[in-house]
Amino acid sequence: MHRLWIAAVCLAAYGTGQAETGTPSAQARAAERAAMAEKRAAIAQAQARDEKACHQRFAVESCLQDVRDAARAALAPLRARELELNQQERQERTAKRLRDIEAKQAQSVPPAPLQTHTRKPALDAQALEQMQGARAEEAAARAAQQRQRQADHAERVQAQDAEAARQRQQAQHDWQEKQNRAQQRYERQQKAEQNQRGQHLPVPAAGVNPPER
Repeated sequence: MHRLWIAAVCLAAYGTGQAETGTPSAQARAAERAAMAEKRAAIAQAQARDEKACHQRFAVESCLQDVRDAARAALAPLRARELELNQQERQERTAKRLRDIEAKQAQSVPPAPLQTHTRKPALDAQALEQMQGARAEEAAARAAQQRQRQADHAERVQAQDAEAARQRQQAQHDWQEKQNRAQQRYERQQKAEQNQRGQHLPVPAAGVNPPER
């Protein structure tokens, strides 16, 4: 049952990332973040419910692992979309900072056309330093986003490997159970045949001695 709600939540989460075209406004991003928070809450609630149901099943650990893997898969598109929104906000802040710096630079240029540009005001050096800092911050943000994508990819690969190992272990367990059941059926059949043969043996008559030679 948990795969059904995970599929529904995954589709909803995917729609979150696809609904916007271009760069959304701050208000649109706030609304989207609120919707994402609701989806996370729904995933957590469904995960808790399914984990509770797992304790009623025979293979508890296997069931719990399935539920957690499914929840992680449902949260992945939400996390990716959140990274996109964070990157958009950082880019907007950096662009605004650059515009402010350029505006200060424009104000610092003297209006006299005959003034040489060999000596720049102190504000130019400060503005240049701020601009370089803003660009360095943007580069660091891009690097952080790249590292996060790599970490998410590694986590997905690890989850896939764990799921493959779990399936192999479950297949081995199922095969062993099948062999055990077959052996038990065989032993019961052998015992039943022995009992049946014992019932058909003739019973010697009482008081009859074997003939003397």
